[in-house]
Amino acid sequence: MGVCVAKQATARDGQSPENGRKATLSDQLTISLDRAKQMSFNAASTHARYHNGRKLEEDYEVNFKKVLGEGCSGLVVMAKGRHDGRKYALKRIHKLKVQAKVLKQLTAEVEIYLMLDHPHIAALRDVYENDSEIALLTECCEGGELYSRLSSSGTYAEPDAAEATNQMLLAVGYLHAHHVVHRDLKLENFLYETTEANSCLKLIDFGFAKIWDPSTLMMASCGSIAYVSPDVLKGEGYTSKCDLWSLGVIVFMLLVGYPPFHGSEKDMRTNILAASVDWSHKSRWRKVSEDAVDFVKCLLTREPSQRMDVAEALSHRWIKARNTKGRRPSLDKECLRSLRHYADTSRVRRAVLQLLAQELAPEETKDLRDMFLSLDSTGEGTISLSELKQAIRGEEEPVSEASGNSPKSPKTPAARLRRAKSEVIGSLFEVLDANGDEQVYYSDFLAATMDVRKQIRQEAVLSAFNRLDADGSGSISAEDLRKVIGETFEGVNVELLVREADAACKGELTFQDFLGLLEATDASVSPKARQRAGIQPSFYLQPHVVP
Repeated sequence: MGVCVAKQATARDGQSPENGRKATLSDQLTISLDRAKQMSFNAASTHARYHNGRKLEEDYEVNFKKVLGEGCSGLVVMAKGRHDGRKYALKRIHKLKVQAKVLKQLTAEVEIYLMLDHPHIAALRDVYENDSEIALLTECCEGGELYSRLSSSGTYAEPDAAEATNQMLLAVGYLHAHHVVHRDLKLENFLYETTEANSCLKLIDFGFAKIWDPSTLMMASCGSIAYVSPDVLKGEGYTSKCDLWSLGVIVFMLLVGYPPFHGSEKDMRTNILAASVDWSHKSRWRKVSEDAVDFVKCLLTREPSQRMDVAEALSHRWIKARNTKGRRPSLDKECLRSLRHYADTSRVRRAVLQLLAQELAPEETKDLRDMFLSLDSTGEGTISLSELKQAIRGEEEPVSEASGNSPKSPKTPAARLRRAKSEVIGSLFEVLDANGDEQVYYSDFLAATMDVRKQIRQEAVLSAFNRLDADGSGSISAEDLRKVIGETFEGVNVELLVREADAACKGELTFQDFLGLLEATDASVSPKARQRAGIQPSFYLQPHVVP
């Protein structure tokens, strides 16, 4: 994590002490689940990932010898899920060992992190809080830092640099579209998901992130000096454009292998304030295209008003040139069938699918992740109604709203959805829009399309069940659901959800009931008919061997 490089936050930035009074833990220094849920893409998912009173050791085996990194609150170590066998990064915050101001900042980080949901942001798996500590479990990105990969290669080939830049822009675009400014973008805070050459990048470390009201200016001078923008250093207030400057520094280094500002801290401050970039290594820059140079210059611009924002950066010819396909995004028939079924299924099954979406490993979601990103035409990290409609229609001719379907009535669910009226697609969108903010988020999309997956690990299913079985009794009751997802889901009380799925009227759901919910891939086909037809369940398959 970076450090504050100038003055501390002021009252204008919302981080000053309260009238000099010494704050207590009970005042403001613990996580507000209600606040996190209000900001969240999905209140039920946020509720399910926050645990107050439950012990971390019940769900994870911690390996203190496997150190992954170090932050201001201590070491980041490896943890292994007891139910799913997957590796996670564990950061622990000892409340009594940090200053009140730092703890307030750290708890704000957790609340922001709980609201985030994007393929290029490392997923927050679980948060545990008790009187003495807060523990964060995030996905373990084993491909290492962007910094390390650049150090090994010296520079990036331009196509690779453009691809990495596009992924970083998508992460930042999502944050900015949802009023979050990262304020500490640097090579070390982007990790590769795996060690593969084409692995995707993920943004981490939200210790300086802030929910920002664009009608005000931020004042706290946060970040790492080599990446800090001149508007931050001036101390007169700044906007989200500070993140774009930091990205410019990163791209500069990817292209030529040296930083635009270097030397002593005093020299760096002077050069950054003047936007005096070191272009002196002519031999290195001769190998870089004019478009790439222009892209960097449009980010390393001293005046924020003249600096590109994310949308402009994504539209820059250097980034646009990486995609020469020019194809209109479209959902295939399997995804269309899955979307239609998700909209028609019970609310309790949708709740289960949303939790199961959180259990999927990267290799299980790659195709759906790529499809989701292709549908997001704005770079804001979500899908709008118009984007969904366009993707559903695909290459089909526009539907006449007056006459309805075409003369040749489509016979398959996918074909019917492609030719459906706008109000039908609008109703489908309302179901996908879990929090009612007219956006479909990544996890919403995964939950609605995972029927297209041919295999999902048995461990993922067991982990989802164990998450819902809050008291560990071996079955899911209404009280379990209340503890895990809150009082309601989609406006329906949790007792009604259990009744909806409890065919035997036992008052709770066994693991077999849970499997029944997941295997109901087509409610119009009875289990016996499915068995006669040789249709296999799509969710509960062979155990996955975890190394």
